[in-house]
Formats: sequence, C-alpha cells, structure tokens
Amino acid sequence: MEKASVIPVCGEKNYTDVETSHKLNYTVQKAIWISYIDLADMLTGKSCEEFRVNFSQACDNALSIGCNTLYVHVRPFGDAIYDSELYPASRYITGMAGEQGGFDPLDIMIQTAHDKGLSFHAWINPLRCENEECFQNYDDSFLLKKWYDEGDGYLEQVDGDSHLWLDPAYDEVRQLIAEGAAELAENYDIDGLHFDDYFYPTIDEDFDAQCFSAQTEFDDLAKWRLNNISLMVGEIYSAVKAVDKDILVGVSPQGNMENNYEYMYADVKKWCSEEGYIDYICPQIYFGYENSVKPYKDTLQQWADICTTDITLVAGLGAYKIDSESEFSENIGIIGRQINDAVVSYNYAGAAVYGYGSLFGGSDRGVQEQECIEIAFDKLDTSVK
Repeated sequence: MEKASVIPVCGEKNYTDVETSHKLNYTVQKAIWISYIDLADMLTGKSCEEFRVNFSQACDNALSIGCNTLYVHVRPFGDAIYDSELYPASRYITGMAGEQGGFDPLDIMIQTAHDKGLSFHAWINPLRCENEECFQNYDDSFLLKKWYDEGDGYLEQVDGDSHLWLDPAYDEVRQLIAEGAAELAENYDIDGLHFDDYFYPTIDEDFDAQCFSAQTEFDDLAKWRLNNISLMVGEIYSAVKAVDKDILVGVSPQGNMENNYEYMYADVKKWCSEEGYIDYICPQIYFGYENSVKPYKDTLQQWADICTTDITLVAGLGAYKIDSESEFSENIGIIGRQINDAVVSYNYAGAAVYGYGSLFGGSDRGVQEQECIEIAFDKLDTSVK
C-alpha cells in the first residue's frame, strides 16, 4: 500500500521502515492505556516538537511504574491520529476534524516508545465514529464521508448518542476496517493492534433491522450479530497477519463476560478457543474484591477457564476507580494487589492499567497507587518474545 502523501516528522525520516523492523513484545505484559483524552492534552494544537516532548514524558511516566507496553489510541472515532488514505485526520491533532497538523503523531509515538524500550500497540475502535459536525468537515474522497452523504445504512445513529456507528453486518464495512488494520501494519512499526469493548452500540432491533431481514442464514438476531462481530475480528486478524505475522492482535472486552454476549455481541469464548481471531485477550476486570456481582478473584478464574488455547491472558485493571469507588479509593495499593493476584495466583501473562490520566493527573491518590503498581510490576519476570 503506497502512501498518497508523506508528512515529515520534525525533519527526521518520514515513516518507520517496517521491512527491517523488529517487533518488540514481552512475555509478560505490563501495560497502560493512553486514550484519546490523554493524547488531547499532549497533542491538540501542539507543534511537532512540543508533542514529541509531551509524549516522551508520558513514556517516562509509564516506565516509572514498571510498564513495558503501551496501548495508545490511534483511531478512537473512525478517524486517524496518523497519516491515512482510508480515514480522515482526527480532530485531536489540530482541533479541527479532517485537518492534518503537518507531522505524523503516530510515527513520533512509535519512535519515542521504541527508543525507551516500550512495546507499542495501536489501539483502534473499529465501529465508533465521530459526530455529524465532524463528518461535514471530512473530505469527499473518504469512503466514510461517501457513506454519510448517501445515507445507505452503513452508518447508523443510536438514540442518546451523538456519534455515528458503522454496521458490521455489511461486507463493505468490515472490508474498510480490515484494510485500515492492514494500513497500520504496513506503514508503521507497530508491535500490536489493540481494540476494546465498543462493538455493537445497542441491543435495539431497529439499529440493523433492514440488513437482518435481508439475510437468510440466521433466524436469531443475537446469533447473527455475534457472527458479524466474529467475522470482523477474524478479518482484522487475517489482514494484520498477512502483513506481518509477528504483530500481535489483542482485544479488551468487558470484564463481565455475560455482558459481552447480551449487549456487545462479542463471542469471547469463541475467540479464546479457536485460532484466527486474537493473540491475546485483556478483559476489563474493573471490579473490586468486594463486588457483589463480579468479585475480582471469581472473575479472574472465569476468564482463565475459557482460555483453552495458546491465547495470552492479560488482566485489565480499573485504576481510574481510585478517585471514585470506595473500595478503590480507600484501599491504597489495591491495583498493585490485583496485579499480583492475577499473575501469581491465576497465571495471567501480565496486567494493563486504565488509565494514564488517573495515575498521572496530579492527584495524591494517583501518586500513591503509582508506587504500589511499580512494586507489583517489578516483581514480575519478563523478557522480549
């Protein structure tokens, strides 16, 4: 895939030489999510050099608590925080949707992370897109804009949500998503491709009623939607592996396993027991030990039970709760304790903490938990794969 244009990276090389790159992944992940919200503070409206300094500090902060892996948002809303032929530039670059900032943020992030020994997993949201105001700013050359203008069902809106959502039932939608994954794998030295729990945005039958009625393979809406998401995940996996088999593909579904089936239509048991979907799974086990519905240790075991193949299991932990939920706010070191329990007691291959802003936003509670996470991560043996 050729780039239509090349955006300079602060006077350095234009984009990573993927052909000669080495994929930097670890046997035990010690990860942190850096979301578009975190990136906005570092990136939006900043110069190339300002962003480089800001992201370098973020990497140093991650290293200070023992992290070896970053999950970084690069496509939060059907957009691109990188140079893309397929997706319009994210508003989180300059503040204006569709406007590129004169440099490639993703290349800066990958180079900076790798220089510091951090694995870089590009985090995408395959189906969630921007609001209508942003779509009106997009160039007509993008397929997403064409679908928006023509109103042919590929993009749908959900009551109470200003965002538009892609419908994964359409082959054309899944093809665009898979091509977007391949574009990232071909043009950038990413170590992994990561996506989270934003699958179907609603259980409302009206969301895709026309498409469901037009097909004949499934009588049950839920089974049909489960199949659509599995097709999407499998096609992403195949697209990435066709470029470079060493790039890891990972998913971070909801920690409540039943919710994945009842609300998200994510067939996590299938992905964890069959080849061709994912390399690692990082369920968002954002629950305390005292949770009445999903107590932490029971939920760890539930996820461990479904990983019957060589799928790597990583515990996603809710560090954001240290400022909001009593069990987390009142128990200093709870995230460190959860890391230890997941890896030592339940044989998870690492842990990931969400999110960056909660730990490094300047709160006293965040500083306290940083120290405990560092101690827990430092106890975990790991090596480059």
